[in-house]
Amino acid sequence: MTASQVDQKRALNKLKHDLEPFRTAIVGAYGVLTWEKQYYAGVVFGSISVLYLALWYLDFSLITLVSLLGLISILMDYMFPTVSRLVFGSVNWDGDQEAKFEDVCSQVCAIKANLATWYEYLFKERKSTVFVIISSIGLVGLAWIGALINNWLLMYLATLLIAMWPGLQDKDVFKAITQKASKIINEKIQCGKRKLQ
Repeated sequence: MTASQVDQKRALNKLKHDLEPFRTAIVGAYGVLTWEKQYYAGVVFGSISVLYLALWYLDFSLITLVSLLGLISILMDYMFPTVSRLVFGSVNWDGDQEAKFEDVCSQVCAIKANLATWYEYLFKERKSTVFVIISSIGLVGLAWIGALINNWLLMYLATLLIAMWPGLQDKDVFKAITQKASKIINEKIQCGKRKLQ
């Protein structure tokens, strides 16, 4: 094993150890986000919609919202391991659940490694003028979109995309869409060739 593989394995084992109290919730959330049952897509969409509708209706200030989210996360971190032992204590942990837990942990480690790589690239390395110009144009474009469209709507759509992404990937939705699109394009090309002949 190379040094980087050893570091990756060590990081994975540390993450698994750190997330051990939350493993039942993580495996359950993994099943919901990857749509193990058909109605889970509706559950994800509906729960995010209700959450954002409540936030829109309550109309919290930014400081209040951040404070409440911090309070909820601290309380969940403190209380969840105890509550999960009481609720899920009798649940037998089998090999399938352990495999799902390890898969989630490896995906989280991969995301952390990618974020670290991007951080190194974006903030540590010297950039070319073309990169700075393209990045500036992209960020100005995002700022313009943010000024035109309600920020709650943008956050809602971004949250939906992030939450639905694992299920869309797991169910090969993008693959099916690209196959249908390529089939339609090929049919149009064949029809055009026949008309030319």
